Amino acid sequence: EAAHLDFPRFPAARYKAGMDAPSRFPWWIPLGGLLLAALYIPTLATPFDFIDDGNLVYPAPAGLGFTGHVQLWWEKVQANYEHLGPFRPTLWVHWQLQANLFNGDAFTWRLDRFIWCVLAASMLLWLFRELRVPPVAALLAGALAMWNPFRNEVWTSLTLAEGVAMPYAFFALIAARKAATSPRPLWWDLAAILAALVALGCKNTFAVLIPAQIVLRMWRDGESLREAWRSRGWRSLALAAPLILPIAHFIYFKMHWHAGQYETKPASLEQFLRILNSLKGAMSLDYMAAGVLLTLICLWRKPTRSPVATDGRLTAALLLLFGGIGMYLPMSNIAGRYAMPAVWGLDILFAMLISALIAAPLTAWKKAAVAAVCTGLAIVAISNLGRQEKFAARANMLWDALHHVEAAAPRGARIAWMSGDSLHGGLNIEEGIHFQWHLYHRGRGDVKIGLCDEAGQPLERVELPSLDGEAQFALIGKVAEPRGWLPERTFASPYWMGRKHYDCVWSRKHPAGFAAR
Repeated sequence: EAAHLDFPRFPAARYKAGMDAPSRFPWWIPLGGLLLAALYIPTLATPFDFIDDGNLVYPAPAGLGFTGHVQLWWEKVQANYEHLGPFRPTLWVHWQLQANLFNGDAFTWRLDRFIWCVLAASMLLWLFRELRVPPVAALLAGALAMWNPFRNEVWTSLTLAEGVAMPYAFFALIAARKAATSPRPLWWDLAAILAALVALGCKNTFAVLIPAQIVLRMWRDGESLREAWRSRGWRSLALAAPLILPIAHFIYFKMHWHAGQYETKPASLEQFLRILNSLKGAMSLDYMAAGVLLTLICLWRKPTRSPVATDGRLTAALLLLFGGIGMYLPMSNIAGRYAMPAVWGLDILFAMLISALIAAPLTAWKKAAVAAVCTGLAIVAISNLGRQEKFAARANMLWDALHHVEAAAPRGARIAWMSGDSLHGGLNIEEGIHFQWHLYHRGRGDVKIGLCDEAGQPLERVELPSLDGEAQFALIGKVAEPRGWLPERTFASPYWMGRKHYDCVWSRKHPAGFAAR
């Protein structure tokens, strides 16, 4: 007998008689979502950061009324498009509503983000359930997706679009799948369209979800593609209606582009390789490669007559993967969060792979594969916690500096923000911008921050005007100290059990006539 990979279909009788009985509420899903999100409990003690939070976490002026808040929301949506290019009305609803409800309290913001993380993890587990992934495999695949340190910035930061959109995006796929099997599919179709629209309102890249939605809506388990198209093909195409919005936005954006907005570029091999490397990091292959390899060997050695699954699950996963790659090819940069939604296709494939491993007979190869997968996930979790600690240390260091400036800087003080490579201890330009905005919202708008490079030369950014005079003070990171400054105080924050630390120095301008070192 020839050996083939077998992604089991889990017959309906087993599905109904087992852990996923449709007549019962699947309690393992919310409990599993809470378990997966529990790794982020340390974030509850983390203060606001200095990347996005400076202008998004503080409430609007009092007395605006409902109409005033709506008008302010729309002005921010328009300004976001004018300055950068993206159209994100849903995202701004979340940001403004949270800012007004939480009144600048970091713990409340963090608690809300943690609850949202629980919801996202639960939605992911629900999606796996609809794709007939058993609970153990779903939890293992969900742990890899939620704990990955390359992706965890969407949960350590409070405002990133991918984290806000994730529950909506997963529910859009869930609703499409439910519509394929429901005796009353209309309501599920409407829910799928609405969820996709909300996700698109967070970020246009979630247009990648829609082809996967169509396939999940059309193609039931056990059918051929031809049968699926004949039965539900044309009706499934109705889910493509939300694509009108990102297409219209892209056309308008290209016709009215101006300097300062995001710029699309021709696809390049360099960007493709950057995306592949991002997906490698987003799946923690450095830690999971042994488990994946042993799983493939185990399944290859298992004799079976069953072919590789070719139903809608596999096709939808590949559409997410390749569509997500294509979406970021016209860009020239990459970040951990940009792996989404392509990496969600890999998450589905990984869940199917672990499902097949669980269904395989118990052999030495299976034991080795399970041990390697679990060991890899344990390392992923430890790495995630280490990255959380590093993120919190950075925020704590900058808040120590900000509290000192609030208390010690004289009225109207001008401060040079000496930017440098943050990977080597320098202060980031974005951090300087948000440092100014935090000061403004906390009542010290009289203090002005001037962005400079490592040599002290002014840097131009539209977010902050240049200083209207010579700086009297400076905040300097771990870079070569410019001449002409007297260090007065160092702010340091350790991480990784004190083995490393972030620090910056508060310095005063040399008095006239003092020989600069």
